[in-house]
Amino acid sequence: MEKVYLIIFEYSTEDCNGIDTYLYSTKEKAVKKLKELIKTEKEFYKQEYSHLNKNEFEIDTNIDDKNASEYWWNIHCKTDWYLRTNVDLRIKEIE
Repeated sequence: MEKVYLIIFEYSTEDCNGIDTYLYSTKEKAVKKLKELIKTEKEFYKQEYSHLNKNEFEIDTNIDDKNASEYWWNIHCKTDWYLRTNVDLRIKEIE
């Protein structure tokens, strides 16, 4: 069985939303892209939403477990449902 590494990057703000997907042949490449997306999103939230209290955001993450079959970094605003980012890395076996 071969494995593929799928990143699903879902985002939403008050004025836009979208879903981007990335497919990789190695875990190393996928994890590198995952970390790049997370870094970019952290900078975006820091710049664009620095006026919001940090307690208004909830972060759920699993990016450090080297043996995981899925990785994720999710952030959402507790006071604005439209403001959220979900970055998921899914490892799938293919025939």
